[in-house]
Amino acid sequence: MNFFLNGYNSYWLEIHSLSTPTIVNVVATASFNQTVELSEVSKIQYTIFDNEIYSGRVAYLKKPGMHGKVTIFPSGKLISVGTRCIEDAEFDLQETADTLHHAGLIDQVAVKANVRNIVAVIMTKPLELEDVALETGAIYEPEQFPAAILKTGDPERTYLIFNSGKIVLPGVKTMNDLTEAVKQIRAIIDEIEQT
Repeated sequence: MNFFLNGYNSYWLEIHSLSTPTIVNVVATASFNQTVELSEVSKIQYTIFDNEIYSGRVAYLKKPGMHGKVTIFPSGKLISVGTRCIEDAEFDLQETADTLHHAGLIDQVAVKANVRNIVAVIMTKPLELEDVALETGAIYEPEQFPAAILKTGDPERTYLIFNSGKIVLPGVKTMNDLTEAVKQIRAIIDEIEQT
């Protein structure tokens, strides 16, 4: 079977054609273990708060110099999204706590970030997804979703494989997990190439 689009140059058939992973999103959480009044948070510049959104149960902070956006809950819990590395997520979470402290809304606190999800992308040669699904057992329903969804067992991982050769690696939590996920998908692509 030809798993790769016809007419693609033969040098792409080497396993090294997989690109270095690019992190496109890091989701991290933290808590400053204090409650905060969101109506007061709404007075801080660069804060988004609307009683119509989620019945006023969250506020968002996106200041210049921040790398993503932080969701603030009245319980003192925070969620950072949109950063491209763990250090930026940690920075944004601490910047949010510092901003609330400087506004007099909470006591000074050092927050500890907990990475919940890292999403990365790698590129390979264009792939025939019907063939990939047959060979690997991936789910491919183009009427529902434009990618083949490959789930592995041990360790449990999910890969979204697009016809263009783009492979999305969602759900990893550490840089080591990301390295291992890339090794795993490289081996899978290598196996497909050899059949």
